Amino acid sequence: MDIQTLIDEYAAWLRSEITFQQVGEYYEITAPYLDSANDYLQIYVRQEGDEILFSDDGMTIRNLEMNGFQFTPMRTKYLKRILMQYGVSEHRGELVAKAPRKDFAQKKHLFIQAMLRVDDMFALSKPKVASLFLDDVQDFFSEKGIYCAENVQFTGMSGFSHNYDFLFQRNRTQPERLCQAVNNPNKSSMGNILFAWNDTKPARRVDSQLIVILNDQNGIAKGIEDAFGRYDAKVVRWSERDKAENLSLLSAS
Repeated sequence: MDIQTLIDEYAAWLRSEITFQQVGEYYEITAPYLDSANDYLQIYVRQEGDEILFSDDGMTIRNLEMNGFQFTPMRTKYLKRILMQYGVSEHRGELVAKAPRKDFAQKKHLFIQAMLRVDDMFALSKPKVASLFLDDVQDFFSEKGIYCAENVQFTGMSGFSHNYDFLFQRNRTQPERLCQAVNNPNKSSMGNILFAWNDTKPARRVDSQLIVILNDQNGIAKGIEDAFGRYDAKVVRWSERDKAENLSLLSAS
């Protein structure tokens, strides 16, 4: 498989799908990523001196609230953790960020990732979800004595930085393993993760692996597991986390 060609083809498709128009003092940029309502993500940017200001116009959090999502203290803490991970702030319900003009591409990339992760909290509004998935995964690791680094960032071949929820270090029997915990396994989250992985993998060790832990309590969209498998990602269903082969995959020894 020619990874570089795949990345180039993805980048060309991404450029062709991005549109923009001027709205007052801002430019409205529409990116080909779908939110939980199957609408394309839109961000707003304007230049102020040598800096670019980013905003989602409050739509990400407003859409959550319109669908019955309530920001409990725990969920607010989780929101802040997501935003800090991507260098984004929240002001009166609006997601905002700023960056030097020369860093526009990188910051736009991270801002969209942040919007997708916040929108992913939509699944938490369902009554069957009692707690935050990432917290559940961390508690499971602690219970099983699985040790890893949390919230790590790597630079890919494109020069973009990509965040991963966990990193399992290489050891005598296991290769380096990067891991994402996916609360809402749909095509948008899958595409975002696979682009990051295909960009990151050529810059890591040749035997590095990607593990995705999928919250099947929320259902897994058709074809998601097969798609991850085609890119050699190891899939762990949350309901099957205690299986011996999955514990071995996550083990530090």
